[in-house]
Amino acid sequence: MSKTANLHVYVVLLTLISGCADAISFLALGQVLTAAMTGNTVFLGLALVNSGHLKPLGYIVALFGFMVGAAVGSVVLRNKRHEKGITWGVTRTLALELFGFILFMVFTYIFGKSLLPLLIFTLAFSMGVQGVAARRIGVNGVPTTVITSTTTGLMEAVVWNTYDKFRRKQHPSETIDPPIPGSSMTVWATVLVSYCVGAAMCGFIEKQWGLHAIWLPICLSAGVVLAALTTNLRVRDTERAKIEV
Repeated sequence: MSKTANLHVYVVLLTLISGCADAISFLALGQVLTAAMTGNTVFLGLALVNSGHLKPLGYIVALFGFMVGAAVGSVVLRNKRHEKGITWGVTRTLALELFGFILFMVFTYIFGKSLLPLLIFTLAFSMGVQGVAARRIGVNGVPTTVITSTTTGLMEAVVWNTYDKFRRKQHPSETIDPPIPGSSMTVWATVLVSYCVGAAMCGFIEKQWGLHAIWLPICLSAGVVLAALTTNLRVRDTERAKIEV
């Protein structure tokens, strides 16, 4: 698998995790979103004018938790901000996200749903950390915690590639921008599907077993961290071998 394809797998899995987190928080934590802050902001606005009997506290906590997570993730990556890909900094950040999920699971066993703000904060914190890690992974148009920009990029690519294809046929001598790679369009489409699939899977699990649904994102996150750790160790061993030669 090429390095680019490898990065695509990471962002698809992270988006799957985001769908899981939003499903759990929406269904079990009072219709709050812990990954998609755009939706949370809308819900907060509605809650502030008492529309739909929504309560603002959960949305405020989710926004705050996401921002704290993004801030802490930024601290972890402060000296590696210009590096792209699955670096040691990204791996540490993804491990922090996993720790947040595990903490959420521990809180559910100790408190159940009696401390909803704490559960919302912890899950949103993990998503904020993931958002920072995804930016450093550096797959264009895939922030993993939202799919609005990904959808926009996909439709731009479809329209522009189709339009330019006809222009090339009609005006073969005209200079036209190269087409947007099909691999990018494929990963964008896959990301859209993965967000929905993650929400569906965790929605089903939450319906059957409640907050135990957190085990799915824990397992997915652990797999991502393990893969990232393996990648970095392999790169380190390769570099050491070159130095020894």
